[in-house]
Amino acid sequence: MPRGVDSAAVVQPAAPGDVRPILSVLSAAYSPFTGEFEPSALRETPASVARRLESWLVIRDAGRVRSCVRHFPEEDCYTFCFLATRPADQRRGFASALVAAVTEKAARTGHDELLIAVRRTLRSNVGFFTRRGFRYVAPFHTGDHDLYRLDLGAHR
Repeated sequence: MPRGVDSAAVVQPAAPGDVRPILSVLSAAYSPFTGEFEPSALRETPASVARRLESWLVIRDAGRVRSCVRHFPEEDCYTFCFLATRPADQRRGFASALVAAVTEKAARTGHDELLIAVRRTLRSNVGFFTRRGFRYVAPFHTGDHDLYRLDLGAHR
């Protein structure tokens, strides 16, 4: 775990019992933005999370899922989405720990780059990723997001 993360918090692959807690974290993290845009994370359902359960990581602290992320390989890169932390648990290093775990997995599986699409109006999210070494690549096809890339050469 990165510095500043509670030592009791654990990054783990999602388990079948985590489907509803993942949806709860997504709702808590993304619902505040519904006045500005329609977060795609809120379109996740119990069936969609369960169907791709192996692509989810969670942070469990005090027996409760506090944060989550979906990650997966694509043709020529590794990517992740739906990085979310319950608002009451933000600023505890959980998102950083999940990004570190995804970065490690991508490097370990031989990928050269890690990509994420970030909504350009969420400047704090852009800053979060650029502080971790992600660099702007290009606009993402949605028109509202930009693609950011992390070179994994240094993570091998």
